[in-house]
Amino acid sequence: MAHEVIKKVGRRAYRYRVESYRDPETKKVRSRWRYLGVAAPGDSASPPPAVGGAAPHVRKRSAATNETRERLVRAFLELVESGSYSAVTAGMVAAKAGLAHGTFYRYFRDKRAVFMAALDRVREELERDRPTFDPPFGDVRAERARVRAWTTTLLTKPALHAGMLRAFYDALEGDPELQALRRERRAARMSALARYLQQLDDAGIVEIDDPVALAAALTVLVDAALRESVIAGAVPERATLSGVVYVFERSIF
Repeated sequence: MAHEVIKKVGRRAYRYRVESYRDPETKKVRSRWRYLGVAAPGDSASPPPAVGGAAPHVRKRSAATNETRERLVRAFLELVESGSYSAVTAGMVAAKAGLAHGTFYRYFRDKRAVFMAALDRVREELERDRPTFDPPFGDVRAERARVRAWTTTLLTKPALHAGMLRAFYDALEGDPELQALRRERRAARMSALARYLQQLDDAGIVEIDDPVALAAALTVLVDAALRESVIAGAVPERATLSGVVYVFERSIF
């Protein structure tokens, strides 16, 4: 049984597909959350489907349950910051969190499940801190500053989670769901940038012949610089950051 929900983080809203399943080990019914993308303005999600016409029962997690789950996610994040994703095991996560090995499986089905929870955490933090392209728009000077802030944040903030992002690249190969998620997030970022460029052109602030093509090219540039910094495990060098910002500004303004 599955349904969609919308979760708000700061000013943004995100869509998730929530699927119920029975844990083969504990026989308990659990929920699996899958990220579907940024919710469009006015989007709404249907409530969980009712069974037999009755109102759906939503079980709330207790404070102790949330705290234990949080400890496991934090432990996983610490482990991938200091080592490789492939080397991390469920037992290591439980031990790092100061919990029994079996406790891990009360909250997560396997290592990939805690990885996905950690990935959601990092993504939400990065999205929350990133400047938006929402109107109102200012003059060229104001929009230049906005683009500079957006580009700088996009390249420097992920370095604070370099281990987690390295884990993402490690897990990406051979995982169709992660590959689809990456394509979806990349397409959403490119679409937002293209829409912003088109709005600047419509407002007469800049003149751009093909906003979609330019957004695609700039997205490729950011992805390459970001991957380089993630693999290096450090904030992009000043020359790299300045170069990317320069290309953005020259291409747009």
